[in-house]
Amino acid sequence: MISTTAFELYQYAVTHPGWSREDASTALGYTLRDLDRAIEELAGRRLFQLPADGADHMVAISPDVALSQLVEADERLLIDLRTKIGSHRADMAALVPAYVAARRKIAMDSGVEVLEDPVVIRNLLIDYGRDVGEQVLIAQPAASTADVHHEGIQKDLELLQRGVVRKNLYNASTLDHVPTRKAVAATAPAGLEYRTLTYVPLKLMIFDRSLALVGRQHHPGDRAALVVRDASLINIFTHLFNVGWDLASPYPWLDEDDGGTGLTSVQAAVLQGMAAGYSDEVISRRLNISVRTCRRHIAWMLEELGADSRFQAALKARDRGWV
Repeated sequence: MISTTAFELYQYAVTHPGWSREDASTALGYTLRDLDRAIEELAGRRLFQLPADGADHMVAISPDVALSQLVEADERLLIDLRTKIGSHRADMAALVPAYVAARRKIAMDSGVEVLEDPVVIRNLLIDYGRDVGEQVLIAQPAASTADVHHEGIQKDLELLQRGVVRKNLYNASTLDHVPTRKAVAATAPAGLEYRTLTYVPLKLMIFDRSLALVGRQHHPGDRAALVVRDASLINIFTHLFNVGWDLASPYPWLDEDDGGTGLTSVQAAVLQGMAAGYSDEVISRRLNISVRTCRRHIAWMLEELGADSRFQAALKARDRGWV
């Protein structure tokens, strides 16, 4: 905003042609130093024109003229920028048919491709996620970060609005993962289906029946993916997903009731593993928790049930209706 001193000086200059700094100082009550700052401010806004030869005052310029002088250079830059953007769009549009044809050729010629760069994988997901028209199936062995969930919620809602079927198969350990529960609560009412298994063996994403991404999983930190375009392999992965889906339990995204057991979802899964005779190591691996955490849950349940052994705890848990 223009300063008060500059505003009053501008008004004075408009109504007093031929004014001088001394006249303005006397009339407005400002020091010459204050007026010099105001004159510099008004000149920078093109509201004062430099004095002609032999004159000691500045001429006040109308605001509309000053505005045209201020924005002229910016408008010229804007026109140049729009021309440049239009040129880029035309260049990219000319490449689209070649890109589509090349992608179709890759789909026909290459059944499986390995991608190790996470950025390339992300771009591929965005590309196929934009074109998907039937269904997206996802199997997730471990919980994703809050940032990943936040980014995916809007994309999932857009897919659901387009009528795309969305199914997520999660590890049971995600039942106590807050970011996952928030994502489920945000998307399940719109139609995204969730189920859980005590053990999800691989990370898998299937787009329609045209592409499947499978986590390579050479080591725990491996972020590479196998890109499967072969129709027969995609059909096999889809069948495996459906088998797991049929065996899985619905995700209790709204039901916060524990069924009267007093157990968390992880504790209930640990108890089911005990009843099945699994070792601590197997249970922890299936639930994606540490062995120490698993044993802490077991110790609590033995004390809560008043049991002296895992076998006795399983029997008492059945009597209570916990399993």
